[in-house]
Amino acid sequence: MRALIGGLIGLVLTAPALAATPYWANPFNQKLLALGQADRDGALRRSITSSDEKCGRLSRSAYRGPYGNLGMWVAHCEPGGDYSVFTGPDGSVQVRQCADMKGLKLPECGKL
Repeated sequence: MRALIGGLIGLVLTAPALAATPYWANPFNQKLLALGQADRDGALRRSITSSDEKCGRLSRSAYRGPYGNLGMWVAHCEPGGDYSVFTGPDGSVQVRQCADMKGLKLPECGKL
């Protein structure tokens, strides 16, 4: 009985710490969020071009929020167009053209 009560007390004491961690905790995305705008845009542009997409100059980008355990970013390239960039907790990146998002049943990019 004592062990059960001690375990419950320990759980109650750690609950606020657990609640402070977002359910979709993504350390790679947190690092992107911490970067300055120029460095973040550079990283997003490299992700786009590494995915064999065209991105001459990344002129705008925005964080759209979590999608499952991924972070969702949108970026506008001139020339190149609009892209969605999904960042995984392991540092992986998936790039999709915004025009394809609806057909793939993924969240739409929205306006930048």
